Amino acid sequence: MASGAGVTAYAAGDADDAGAPRAERPADTQSVALSDAGTVAKRDTAPFSSVSLTWQRSDAALPGTAQIRTRDAGSGEWSGWRSLGEEAEAGAEGREAAEAGLRGSTDLTWTGASDGVEARFVRDDGSTADALPAGMTLELIDPGTKASTEAAGAADCNPPTSPLDPAPGSPVAAPPVIDRAAWGANQNLECPPSYGTTVDAVVVHHTATTNSYTCAGAPAQLRAVQQAHLNQGWNDIGYNFLVDKCGRIYEGRGGGITQPVVGAHDVGFNTGTVGIAYLGDTTTAKPSRAVQDAIARIAAWKLGQFGHDPESSATLVSGADHVDSLYQKGQSVTLPRIFRHLDTFKTACPGTNLKGKVGLIRSLAGAPGAGHALATSDYNRDGRGDLLAGVPRDGTGAVAVVPGGADGPVAGSRKKLTQASSGVPGASEAGDAWGTAPTWGDVNGDGRADLIVGAPGEDDGTRTDTGAVTLLYGPDFNSGAGFTQIPEEMLAGGRWGTALTAGDYNGDGYDDFFSLAAGSGMAATVIGGPDVGNGIQGRSLIDGAVDHADATSGDFNRDGYADVAVNYRDTNGKGRVIWLKGTAHGLDHVGTLTTPGGRSVAAGDINGDGYADLAIGQPYTAESGAYAGGQVTAVYGSAAGLGTSRTVLHQASASVPGTAESGDAMGASVAVGDVNLDGYADVLTGTPGEDITRSGNRSNAGASILLRGASGGLTGSGSQAFSQDTSGVPGSTETDDRVGSAATLTDFSGWARTDLAIGAEGENAYDGTILQLDSGSSGVSPAGVYYGRTELGTAAGTRVGAMLAP
Repeated sequence: MASGAGVTAYAAGDADDAGAPRAERPADTQSVALSDAGTVAKRDTAPFSSVSLTWQRSDAALPGTAQIRTRDAGSGEWSGWRSLGEEAEAGAEGREAAEAGLRGSTDLTWTGASDGVEARFVRDDGSTADALPAGMTLELIDPGTKASTEAAGAADCNPPTSPLDPAPGSPVAAPPVIDRAAWGANQNLECPPSYGTTVDAVVVHHTATTNSYTCAGAPAQLRAVQQAHLNQGWNDIGYNFLVDKCGRIYEGRGGGITQPVVGAHDVGFNTGTVGIAYLGDTTTAKPSRAVQDAIARIAAWKLGQFGHDPESSATLVSGADHVDSLYQKGQSVTLPRIFRHLDTFKTACPGTNLKGKVGLIRSLAGAPGAGHALATSDYNRDGRGDLLAGVPRDGTGAVAVVPGGADGPVAGSRKKLTQASSGVPGASEAGDAWGTAPTWGDVNGDGRADLIVGAPGEDDGTRTDTGAVTLLYGPDFNSGAGFTQIPEEMLAGGRWGTALTAGDYNGDGYDDFFSLAAGSGMAATVIGGPDVGNGIQGRSLIDGAVDHADATSGDFNRDGYADVAVNYRDTNGKGRVIWLKGTAHGLDHVGTLTTPGGRSVAAGDINGDGYADLAIGQPYTAESGAYAGGQVTAVYGSAAGLGTSRTVLHQASASVPGTAESGDAMGASVAVGDVNLDGYADVLTGTPGEDITRSGNRSNAGASILLRGASGGLTGSGSQAFSQDTSGVPGSTETDDRVGSAATLTDFSGWARTDLAIGAEGENAYDGTILQLDSGSSGVSPAGVYYGRTELGTAAGTRVGAMLAP
């Protein structure tokens, strides 16, 4: 693919969730000079949200620490004293260094919405005699809600250089990038961008700024970082690209993302490199797998433009002198093609929790399928995942889409879609079961989640129940395609669309989707991209009809291609799981796992080793040899894919809540996601057959159990159970509610942690409901939200909560 393909501009969302009052306003900076004694008397200010300290020369070291107090713009309360960050790293190249008049600076400190400040300087030796650097100034930055209109940048510009014409293509697909206009970059800069002739290496950074932002508020963080860099006299923001904690990619320094733009991120090594920064401080935060994938995707694409293997080495020559540089001007050094800032500069960057992941990022960038689409469940690209429920029993079938929000899914903005909705292909007919097995996938590569829906009861001409699949493009879902053109032998009674999953199986930058026809045992893969639907790959996967079909996608062997695991019960009643491996030409059939199948499957990195693992829900002993009451089995990925390494947990396992009883059906649903951002994916599983005693026995009231991921794999340690008897969980425990009939772990609020959504298909005489619980820094909050018929607009008796997208 040409290097420019797949580069899309769109609104990023800008909640300004930690910033100054939300009135429409441009980014701005107030400068407050410190006295000779290093103080600022308590004073009122215009609104600001972050602070840095600058001084006249970047080569003058601070003899101590600046401390500030700020006044909360909402409450009027003054904070305690806090130290401003360490001295910001020098990023300027060559003649942009200290001799060009660049100011020294501390890292940016986020204060939240403030309207008053006080400052003092505390010397390292406790003395008052040491002279302070000249020109010490507090820069009070308001990121605003849009770009600054002030002219900015260094007055002393670098000599003009020209971009490459044309920019070289790359064998790796370009990832979706949020451009500068979308996040509100100051484009009114005095100096034009500078260009090199090649990209020989990638430098990984973190911005060392706050982690306390939602991804909807990331644009405000970016504007603050740019303002801080401009306040130092830099030409622009220093990094070429930035990645927020949800894995969304932003264009940083201007000049064109397909070009070898000279950044200001690693003094002496800016020319010929790309600087990619995690937006936050990884001294404390653990960047998610989505972040690592995003950094790897940019690196693979940019290095591919110039023919470099991301897992090779590069010999670089320093272009500048700096007191803290490990290599002075003219010195050469051989480094990995993707390296850490600390490899060339005296710094802790990219932080404790990211520096150890750069080796994995290098491996991901060098994988054969490195151009794969980035996973998303965010259809409107606002930095929050969205809730998707299938309701195939609602008349002719429906799906309910509830967009994520600051406090979780927003029922007032929900969309109910049927085949009678505008732009939805096909016709609404009784028995279609449209809404079966709904899933998300970025099929057109624009960074937004597209909706994929099964209709196993769809008729094709004179044949009944042949099945079909519908694709609807986000964010509007009013255009897409319907797919019924599957191999002839699987048509009559095939029920294509019974099980659905999506992933980039051929590594071309577009998600594909896989569907099983439970009535015939046949399957088909639809290859995504501009020509979606022109390349349907059908196959006879299983001999005969199957029950309890489910499917999930994950890269089990870490080759960059998404794989598929298919769960089913065969004609002999035996549960099985088939592994299909992604390749450059699509899915290859590997074989059947030795681990039995069950009723549900989900994928994620449970043990944090970089390989996707498989969670199998095995609720009934007759199907899978499961423990009484059911169980969950984690099968671990490796370089060889899914093998025999596994962990089995049930309600008789240590620390797992409850008692193992026949009929509990633990494993009827499973979902995988990192609830607490510790780097290990957790597993949420349903026990819809659980009986709960409260003023009498409530049979099949149901519950869900959250099991924890860890370096040793799935563990019962720290696990939690949730039912409608749990304080704060909406509703009340009743017979046949079947809480846990479906489960999903999705980041509905944009904090990068996954939240819980639990189906209860039997609620209110099988009207059904969804119980959504937030995760936070202190754990899962049982004070949940109830999404029933009223909130979702569904019909009576249609079992809302029976099907949730992963």
